[in-house]
Amino acid sequence: MSQSLKTLLKLSAATASIGLLVGCATQASTQELQAELEDVRAMAEAAMDEASTAMVTAEGADALAKGAQRTADDNSEKIDRMFERSMYK
Repeated sequence: MSQSLKTLLKLSAATASIGLLVGCATQASTQELQAELEDVRAMAEAAMDEASTAMVTAEGADALAKGAQRTADDNSEKIDRMFERSMYK
């Protein structure tokens, strides 16, 4: 075999090896990125679930506060009427 043919075969083998390594590294990186993306999606879904729960809790607290305000307003009116009646006596 001639020297140039041997050199060409060595270069071809080296190029194929490097190509294979780069392909494997790219595949590994893609898999890692996909795994990280799934983790981020899971965290985002968990955050959305927590936000929904917080919203329901806040709406319940708002309804209770409005009910308490109505009761306080009713009691205030009753006290005002009682005070006015006592002033007429």
